[in-house]
Amino acid sequence: MSRLFSGTKFDQPKRCEKCGLLPEACRCMALPEKKRMGDRGKQPGQLSTGLTLTPENATPPKDQVARLRVENRKGGREVTVITGLEHPANDLAKLCTELKQAIGIGGSVQSRTIELQGSRVEDVKKQLEQRAYKVRLT
Repeated sequence: MSRLFSGTKFDQPKRCEKCGLLPEACRCMALPEKKRMGDRGKQPGQLSTGLTLTPENATPPKDQVARLRVENRKGGREVTVITGLEHPANDLAKLCTELKQAIGIGGSVQSRTIELQGSRVEDVKKQLEQRAYKVRLT
């Protein structure tokens, strides 16, 4: 009795795309692991915005006020939005990651705002105050 795919390309074992040999006989070099685009030329102390921190600009101004508000999105979803952290030394991507891990929610950075899923204003306020930010609810 013959098989359904006997003699077709589907019956053949997989071959190397470079040399055409079976995997057991293939001697092609393994390619090096791909580098991530964000890792190119990043120096220690350099923020994701490309700004290199110096002692003069390393700490955000003391008079910054983080403004928290809850926005309703389509489908009845609520999003906690943090604005007002405009100083370039604020690494918003890092702050967003720390807040997400501390509270256990999802979120992202959109231009100069941080958006966190759900209405978690009190939790976010507590976390920002622990990081010495002034917080105002709007």
